[in-house]
Amino acid sequence: FIPWKKLYHRYLMKEDTALRKVEQVFNAITEEQEGCVFGLIRYVSTLPTSQKVDPSAVLQCLKSHHLFLKAEVCVVNKLPRLRSRTGPENMWAIIAVMVLFSDGVSDIQKLMACLQRPSSTLSVVDMTEALYCIATLLYAMTDRNVRITNRIHYNIFYCLYLMENASVTVQTIEEEEETLATRCRQDLCCSEVKLTHEQQRILNHKIERGQIVKIIAFAGTGKTTTLIKYAEKFADLNFLYVTFNKSAANRGKSVFPRNVTCKTFHSLAFGSVGKHYKEKGKLNFLKMSVFSISFLIQNREGQSLFIRGKTVSETLENFFASSDEEICKEHTPVWFKNTHGARKLVSDIEKEINVEEAKEIWHNMKKLDEDVEKKYKMTCDGYLKLWQLSKPQLSGYDAIFVDEAQDCTPAIMDIVLSQTCGVILVGDPHQKIYSFRGAVNTLYTIPHTHVYYLTQSFRFGPEIAYVGATILDVCKGIRNKTLVG
Repeated sequence: FIPWKKLYHRYLMKEDTALRKVEQVFNAITEEQEGCVFGLIRYVSTLPTSQKVDPSAVLQCLKSHHLFLKAEVCVVNKLPRLRSRTGPENMWAIIAVMVLFSDGVSDIQKLMACLQRPSSTLSVVDMTEALYCIATLLYAMTDRNVRITNRIHYNIFYCLYLMENASVTVQTIEEEEETLATRCRQDLCCSEVKLTHEQQRILNHKIERGQIVKIIAFAGTGKTTTLIKYAEKFADLNFLYVTFNKSAANRGKSVFPRNVTCKTFHSLAFGSVGKHYKEKGKLNFLKMSVFSISFLIQNREGQSLFIRGKTVSETLENFFASSDEEICKEHTPVWFKNTHGARKLVSDIEKEINVEEAKEIWHNMKKLDEDVEKKYKMTCDGYLKLWQLSKPQLSGYDAIFVDEAQDCTPAIMDIVLSQTCGVILVGDPHQKIYSFRGAVNTLYTIPHTHVYYLTQSFRFGPEIAYVGATILDVCKGIRNKTLVG
């Protein structure tokens, strides 16, 4: 049952048995002198077909497709032996050629629509098996550097994906926006929202204590919507939605249900640690500038004060982003630019000096005494680091939503992973933009108990999705999940 569908997915997963099977088929279709494309057509023409299938009825349904005549002429001129046969061989050959001639997703969708007409005797299983067979062989050609566009494979994959993973309509409860007149009364109204099968699969998983769930989502695949519907479904649970970006947290407050508290990591740290420095007038909402640091360090041999100020600043920033408890040589930069703009390696002696100076500055930053000079002010990343070192426990929540998890620093992840409640990490590993702030791609590095994917984007159509999927394939080797639009 559905052997080609199984073989296709197993081949993508690089299973040994699947690789050997496809290798055997590929060797068979490349024996012909005309090339592997004609070999593919011949192989597809030999696919097993149910006795209930009437090839003439199927071909009659295909005549309305604009590629039919072109495909029929191709089979007559290039594969005359198939044209002369009375069985399903000619039918499958024409279908294979129409697929190869397709310019886009719409051509394959029209082909599938023709084959699913009531007058067509071809079953859905027969149709999908043929398409999976073609897709598998096309994928194998790409792996073997055969000069054939990957667009045809993408067209088939896209259409099969949409056919097999139709959206699920669910009823949700939405709260009307409160006004002064209705603040004491909630008007609830039901609306229907279409969820993809991937979103529904996530909603079918109820988070439990100690679980770490990853939701790896491509651009525009509805990760925020998924979290909203998740919170609505499990209304008996209390969630904490945390993100690095303040605007995202503010937006979350307006879209999430009432059982979700929306915060940034810095706002949580401020409420516990940062507010004390603000009360003492020792809070600097900006980073310490290199210029200000150069006035806090000693003038020693080696680097100039300004250059050393830059390396000490980087040392502090690396420490703040890390999960470490003490500043050490691992936090010092590897390179620096001298006064002539040339890149130089930081020597071991300079690293020791950087660590010593950074420790002194950090020691004075932490002080809350009234007589401490105000030039040693605590920064936002500094009080976040202090909060992380205090090993905080976020009580009162059943689970934590961590949005844009690909941009979390090790310090932030140390806080998140130290919680006893469930954790749901959401993000796109291909949209990491805060590396300069010490962010690591936690969606790859942190172990998980469950992982889910969101691959169907609502932000663009198949044309842009194809370009995006191809870039991810060629540049990053991402093939286990394919972006669709």
